[in-house]
Amino acid sequence: MNATVWLLLSVAALAVGSTLFKRCKVKELTDISDEDFVGLYGVAFDGPDGKVIEERKAIAKCLGIPSRKLSPSQTFKSLSKYTGFITEYEIGMSDLGDELAHDFKQAGLKSPDRFPETVGELIHETIKAKQKSK
Repeated sequence: MNATVWLLLSVAALAVGSTLFKRCKVKELTDISDEDFVGLYGVAFDGPDGKVIEERKAIAKCLGIPSRKLSPSQTFKSLSKYTGFITEYEIGMSDLGDELAHDFKQAGLKSPDRFPETVGELIHETIKAKQKSK
């Protein structure tokens, strides 16, 4: 086989390995229903239930983690262990940062000095910016 075929097989093997790793690791996280998530979120923050769940799903999609595995108190640093190993975490976090910056710009607000540490903080900041831009 030539080098191109070996390269393609290697890339495919890494992708499969990353997916299997993520599936096994993410089982360690507790499932949290949407209702429980909203209740936990409401302890520290305020926001419309529908928007909170919508943002939870958007975060989960960027990180490649099922939304039922996210909790408002989870730090993004702790979630890095569950997102695979082919730069998936870095790309997801970059996408989340870009989205937050875009939302703040659309609202005419100054972007936060630091990226939110927890899922709940990011949802709060995102909802705040989106409500201000309306």
